[in-house]
Amino acid sequence: MTQAQDQVVFRHELDVARLRPYWWRPKVRILIVTDGSGSFDETESFGLGMVIAELRNDPWWWVRFEVVTAHRSSGAVADHTNFRFDTPPVALAGFDQIWLFGVRSAPAMPPAEVAALRGFMDGGGGVFATGDHDELGAALSGDLPRVNAMRRWRSGGPAGSPPPQSGPNRHDTTRAGSSPGYQFDDQSDNTPQRILPTRYYDPFRFSVFHQRWRPHPVLCGRNGLLDVLPDHMHEGECVAPTASAVAADPALWPGGVRPEVIARARVEEHTNDDGHGFVAGKTFGVLSAYDGHLAGVGRIVTDATWHHWFNINLIGFDRSSAHYDKIRNYFWNVALWLAPESKQDELFSASVYGLLWLQPFNELLVERRGPQLALGFSGVDALNRRASQCVVNDWVLAKLPALMRKELFRRPLPEPDPLPFSAGLETVREQVVGAILASLREQFDPFDPPAGPPDTDLVAKLVARGVAQGLDAVLETEKRGLAQCRSTLELLDRSCQQR
Repeated sequence: MTQAQDQVVFRHELDVARLRPYWWRPKVRILIVTDGSGSFDETESFGLGMVIAELRNDPWWWVRFEVVTAHRSSGAVADHTNFRFDTPPVALAGFDQIWLFGVRSAPAMPPAEVAALRGFMDGGGGVFATGDHDELGAALSGDLPRVNAMRRWRSGGPAGSPPPQSGPNRHDTTRAGSSPGYQFDDQSDNTPQRILPTRYYDPFRFSVFHQRWRPHPVLCGRNGLLDVLPDHMHEGECVAPTASAVAADPALWPGGVRPEVIARARVEEHTNDDGHGFVAGKTFGVLSAYDGHLAGVGRIVTDATWHHWFNINLIGFDRSSAHYDKIRNYFWNVALWLAPESKQDELFSASVYGLLWLQPFNELLVERRGPQLALGFSGVDALNRRASQCVVNDWVLAKLPALMRKELFRRPLPEPDPLPFSAGLETVREQVVGAILASLREQFDPFDPPAGPPDTDLVAKLVARGVAQGLDAVLETEKRGLAQCRSTLELLDRSCQQR
């Protein structure tokens, strides 16, 4: 870490830990593992130093990402070297997620290590995995259950053969930079590729003329859609197993929950000037995700290439640019979304609790004593100005009764039928957040924060009470709406009979 970045980290921690000791910042522990030429340096091309610096300087008051590094080789520079998952120097259970940046294609991971990682995932731990073209990355990730079905790792593998390094069928997402043509160095400039996030339509806001949609939470940013990534001349490919394959192996895919491709990348037909030659235009899966929380196991994200993360592909961006802000927001989102279900619960409670002393929202919190829905609208707006705009949706969904989640908010996408239930997810979300804030306000003074860390058990109880009160409010609103609909239908019926 450079002196300047060390000072940034220190100022960030000083601001939060000393000036605002009353905030609750749950720790999310991430183990990042690489092999071969991968490193954690900030200057090496295949280094992850820039990503780690961004993780340590996230902008949110309700989470702190703690990164531990490990390398498979004995001579590397990392917190842990010669790392093996079956005999780790620190227990895997002490981490919330494991990120795998495999560079080597062989040898295959021994069964004992695969079993250790399978146990981590089945216990709720999150996993991120990536490689590059051909079989790069297969040594670290190509044999992991679920992960090996979400990306093409090996020729003849369960997900199919990976794309090649050269030739017209490679996955070349390079975009021309400031100089004419397509060169190797274009991957290191400030021109990203644009990706195509999968659209998830809202069944409660659906008509022939208007469809509201949102991206997957991993691609939902502080300032809107995350639709750019660094470019590269030969990426891998992410996929999703078929419904029949998932149904055929319930032990591997409990509950029938299926991974999905959450974004596609575009290859523009062109000829590369550095010897890679002509490439045909196409689209391919660039990111895939598995919401294991719906099945009681850990979540997974796979990426088509580590070139979306390595220093060589980030060094050309102006750190203050909108493009770079989207890219680092993607890094933060992966770390946030992969956190285990119990940790997500803590993060939600901590985020809403922190709103009590967020200026100028705390003034509104004291002044606004009216409907919970209005309070929730303002609270969600305050969170969305800082957090990724879909994260609150995800948190509230996790708080809803299982039957409600399944039948009302987990409809097949992307072609939903309009549903009769009038309260869309946004309304439920705002009722719940409003009730939580009202519950917290009864216990804490927004103008007089505690002198030290919060009583997290008390906060969790107040949040749970608010969730229950918010859902009761939704139910009462729906009952009133149903009565009004019946009255209107009776009036229409009488009117039609008098024609």
